[in-house]
Amino acid sequence: MKWLLIFLLFWVIRLQALDSLPLHNDEGLHLTRAVEVWNLHPFWEIRDGKIINHWVIALFYPQSSPVFVGRISTLFISLLGLAAGLALLRRVFGSTAALLGGLLWVASPYLFFYERMIFSDAEAGALAILAVWLAVRLADRSTIQRAILTGVALGLAALFKFTAIPFAAAIAIIVLASRASLGQRFHALIVISVTVTALFAIPIGYLLLRGDDLFSIALGWVSGGGMSTGLAENLTRLWAQLTGLSTLVWTVALGVGLALLLMLRPRRGGFLLIVIAVPLVSILLLGRDVQPRHFVVALPGFLLLGGAGIGLALERWVKSPMARQIATIGIAALLVLGLLSFAQIAYTTPGDLPLPPLMRTQYITEHSAGFGLREAVQAFPVTLTDDLPIIASMFPDSCRRANFYAQASRLMECTDAPGIDRIQAALAERGAVYVLTDTSPLIGVDVTTLDADATRIAGYPRPGETEANAAVVLWRLDAR
Repeated sequence: MKWLLIFLLFWVIRLQALDSLPLHNDEGLHLTRAVEVWNLHPFWEIRDGKIINHWVIALFYPQSSPVFVGRISTLFISLLGLAAGLALLRRVFGSTAALLGGLLWVASPYLFFYERMIFSDAEAGALAILAVWLAVRLADRSTIQRAILTGVALGLAALFKFTAIPFAAAIAIIVLASRASLGQRFHALIVISVTVTALFAIPIGYLLLRGDDLFSIALGWVSGGGMSTGLAENLTRLWAQLTGLSTLVWTVALGVGLALLLMLRPRRGGFLLIVIAVPLVSILLLGRDVQPRHFVVALPGFLLLGGAGIGLALERWVKSPMARQIATIGIAALLVLGLLSFAQIAYTTPGDLPLPPLMRTQYITEHSAGFGLREAVQAFPVTLTDDLPIIASMFPDSCRRANFYAQASRLMECTDAPGIDRIQAALAERGAVYVLTDTSPLIGVDVTTLDADATRIAGYPRPGETEANAAVVLWRLDAR
């Protein structure tokens, strides 16, 4: 029953007002790819290393309610990772440790934020936890079936996002440290490797047949010179995610829990902590430009182990079952209450979310965020009085994600920014055209420089802007 309550708590907290935050640029990309699956293009633009995450979205038919459909897909996969994490902790440390580990996962505002978005990072992190659990089962009893399942989970995690690849080293450590014979251990690693290779064979073959390069965008993320942020900056960004989301309750619990884990179970706890640390250390050392979302792949394991440490402490020092239950409820209430103030803002006024500066820039105030675009497109039925073309003078990815909010009869025409040629062609054909510009003149066109009469219809401010200085502006252009 208590496991069901953990899942229910996760679902209720994550599901509420799931569409409140406008689509981020990357979310629009994933939705576009999911639609392309229905157009028989399952590997459309996969060079960024996100190969199959959009398949899950496609299962729910994203052409209908795309924002909700895309984000609930992330919730389903994250819930799978949480279930695997609970099973892992229960197997290794017992029920109380598993319960507190699950609660710390659920109560993390960092995971809350990213698990409510259409990002492959959270999905890859959840599948990586599934792979770790399966590897621990394999280490307990080595069979070819368990090795194949471990390989499938690891391969799927990497196919969702390349930042999960370092978990291959974590899986290898678990298998090599098992009590099986040396031959069985190497046999299991070979089976896992062959399984992962088989899963990658189809997308690699697809790219080779098309003459495309092999994941150059994704591999360019690995540090190899150029504009690498470096270890110090990557550590700074990690610290910002741990301390910059309005509440430190979960961060303190994480630190205290990991310390307790090492104190109370130095052997097994320390081993699993090393295993979980391998991917995070790889990201910190090799990441060329580590973004806040990249840590979602590695942090769930730490949250599970941190909660496990608190659970082990309760079992060690609180002998009465009744007192232990009361203490568990109290800790759970403290963790959840620490999240609820953050969650309430996310439900009602997401533009006011207390985020670290880099996150706020990416998801709230600049063009990669969806504020302004969503409001402009949703207002088209009122603001557009003529049946004229609507040209999006912005990056094509921004146009495509904005169109997910539009009525079928009011879709924008997407073109490369600033789209001057298409605007001029529309003026020549129809004599007038609507133009929605984004961040003129850096991205969208400055319509006052065109040979047309420009009428400003409305501005759609992002957080921190006003209607007068809004970056997103709707214009009507009439030919002279």
